[in-house]
Amino acid sequence: MEEKGFINIDKVVSQLDVKSGMTVADFGAGHGFFSVAFAKSAGPSGKIFAIDILPQSLEAVRSRARLDGLFIIKTIESDLERPRGSTLDDGICDLVFIANVLFQVKDKNGLINEARRILKPNGELAVIEWKPYIGLGPQKNLRLSEEELKTLIDANGFGESKTLDAGSHHFGYIFKKI
Repeated sequence: MEEKGFINIDKVVSQLDVKSGMTVADFGAGHGFFSVAFAKSAGPSGKIFAIDILPQSLEAVRSRARLDGLFIIKTIESDLERPRGSTLDDGICDLVFIANVLFQVKDKNGLINEARRILKPNGELAVIEWKPYIGLGPQKNLRLSEEELKTLIDANGFGESKTLDAGSHHFGYIFKKI
C-alpha cells in the first residue's frame, strides 16, 4: 500500500473499480502516482491520460511509466481551465479523476465542464479534495467544503454521487455523468 500526500492510492483506486481496457484521464496528474495505479488496473488494453500544466511533473510520470513498463500512459501538457484544454476527443473516457486540484483552480466550472466533455455517457468523475478543517494542506480559504463541491459538480451536468474513502485528510466523491 503506497501512501503519497496522506492518500492511500491503492485503496482509492480499488474503490473506483478500474477494469481492463478502460480509458482514464488523470487531471492534474502531478508525479503520476494515480496514473501508474490506473495503468496497472486497466492493463495493456487500457488508456491512461496523465494531464498536467507542469512539464517537470509529466517528465516524472514518463519516468515512472518507463520504469514500470506501463506504455499505456500518455502524458499531455495542458491548461485544463481552457476550453478543450485536455486536447482529448469528446466522450472517450470511462473515468476522469481529479485529486487535490480544485482548490488551485480559478475556473472550477471550466475544469468540470472539460471533464464532462471527454466522459462517455454514464462515465464517472471522481474528485478528491482536502478536508476544509484539517490543519495540514493548502490555505483553508482556498478549499471547498463537501457541500460546495457537490453543488459545483451537480451544476455542471453530473448526478448520483457516492462517497469515496480518501483517508483522514481528504474527502472524495464519485459522480455519474447525466
